[in-house]
Order: sequence, then structure tokens, then C-alpha cells
Amino acid sequence: MKNKILFYIGLLLIPFLNSCEEEGINTKQPPLYEATWADEATLIFTPSGDGTGQFEYYIEFGTGGQRYFNITDVDYDVTVDIGEFPIENISKVDIYAFVEEENGTTYNYLGGDEGKLFTTINNPSQSFQFTMSVDDIETLFGNDFSADHNGALLPSDIIEFKWVLTDTEGNVFDSRSECVGFNCTYGFGTKVVQIAPPIWEGTFNYEWIDATADAIYYGGISIGQTGTITMTLQPGSFTVYDVSHLTCDYYYGGPGVLDYNYETGEVNIIDSSWRAQAWNIIDVSGPTITVEFSYYYSAPYNEYGTFTLTRTDGQDWPTNIHTN
Repeated sequence: MKNKILFYIGLLLIPFLNSCEEEGINTKQPPLYEATWADEATLIFTPSGDGTGQFEYYIEFGTGGQRYFNITDVDYDVTVDIGEFPIENISKVDIYAFVEEENGTTYNYLGGDEGKLFTTINNPSQSFQFTMSVDDIETLFGNDFSADHNGALLPSDIIEFKWVLTDTEGNVFDSRSECVGFNCTYGFGTKVVQIAPPIWEGTFNYEWIDATADAIYYGGISIGQTGTITMTLQPGSFTVYDVSHLTCDYYYGGPGVLDYNYETGEVNIIDSSWRAQAWNIIDVSGPTITVEFSYYYSAPYNEYGTFTLTRTDGQDWPTNIHTN
């Protein structure tokens, strides 16, 4: 009896087993994914040369100080990365711009969903150069900026790019809608630099108004002697000046450096030569300052003197100018 029961159970299982076997035979696997150039498509922006890839905006210290863009162009070396696929597959690269503008305490995003077409590179090579200026941004978005911009870019605004790649068969990749990860857009802003106005830059008239007899003898100067000296800002500096002659054509004098603290008014004379020239500013009167001078041999040879420096640009000296 037991064997009969097992036999009938076996008969009941046969249709089920056949059904599973048939389903296994007819099950379809999804096709293998075929990679395309769009899977890895991105643009890599690298600032060209010594550039920082940012605009630069100067704000001068003091009431009424000027404010202006000092660096108005950004230059990039751009690499097209589409993995192992040949660059010849790409027929063009379109670069679109967006601006995130400051509007009071909030920000507006300009450019909508698609952005504004900035440039098209047809038949691109693996790398190319890309340049954008403040004027370019203002031309593209001048009518879109909020009222307080007056059609102009502000240093607080952020510029962003997306790119659209089109291949030779018309397939399109939009980095804003089809990219995943961190390299889908590129943005940059403006570096704000507070600077001192070039108080000491220019040509100044000097006059010797006093000197010891030994200073006149050894220094080859005379009371009432006049002439000029020039001061030039050192490259990249806003407060350090190269001076053509620190002691106004005194025979044993020579060139040096003036370091000026705009906020405190302190003047520091730097002379790395054997001369060790020094100033003591004793008076500031409108466009003229009065300076007592000394140098390495002043003490042993009693060589001291006083000269004035008068501005030639029609401006007055800041009243807080002094030496330590």
C-alpha cells in the first residue's frame, strides 16, 4: 500500500517538474550592455599658464577707494574625456553658461534649465583652449541680472558651465541632465583683493633744506638743491615700492625700498646695502613731507641733513604718515 501511495505522488509531480523545465528553457536573459562614449563623457577645465581660473576684483582701502575688476579674462586648457573612444566620434562641443547672482540676501539662478550658449567647438581635438571675460558674461546675462546689478557682473556672482557633446551620428550627451557624479558641470567665481592705493608711486620733487657742513662736503649736496626721485610699486605688491634714490642724490646714498602700511601710515625704509640709509619723517603738510636722513657714516662723520618731498600729482599726503 505504501508503494502505491508513493507511485501516485510521483504521477502528480510529473506535470510540475515538466512545467519548471519548460520555463527554464524559455526564460530570456537581458542583452549585454554595450558601452558608449557617453558613459564617461566629461570636460576637464585646467587654468592656463599661471592663471587661477578666477576673475580678480580690487577694493581699495579708505573712503572713496576705487573698486574694479583687475583680471577680466579667464583662460582654460580643456580636455575632452570620452574614455577609450576616439575623439573623431565627436562632431561638436557646445558650452552653455549659467550665473548664480547675489540679490540682496538671496541668490538667483540665471540661465534656466538649458543655460545660454556661450561657444561651439566644431570637430574638437582632444584638448582645446577656452577663454571667457567679464564682458562676455555681461553680454549674455546683462538683461537678466537683478536691478542692483545695473547689467553688470558683481564679484559675488558665480559662473557655471555645462557641456553638450554631439557625435557624428547625431547622438547627444547633455552633462546637466545625463551625467552622474562630480564632473558634470564646472564653476568659478571672483577673487576679491583689498589693496592700498598707490600713495607713493610716481615722481616727487625734492629739496635740501638743511645739512651739516660735513654732509655738504662728503655728500656733494647744497642747501636749496632740488631734483626728483621716483618710486615704483614692486610687481604683485600694493605697499612695497622701489625707490630710485633714498637720499635725494646724496653722494654716498643710493636706491632702496619703501614699505608703507596704509592702515597705520607707518613708513619703513629698507636698505640692504652697506649704506643703511634711514628716514625720520618730522612733518606732513599738504603735498609736502619733511624728512631727516641718516646713513652708515652719519654718526662718525656728522653727516646729517633734511630734505622735503613734494607730490607732483596735485594730491596731499595722508596726514597719518610717520616713521617708527
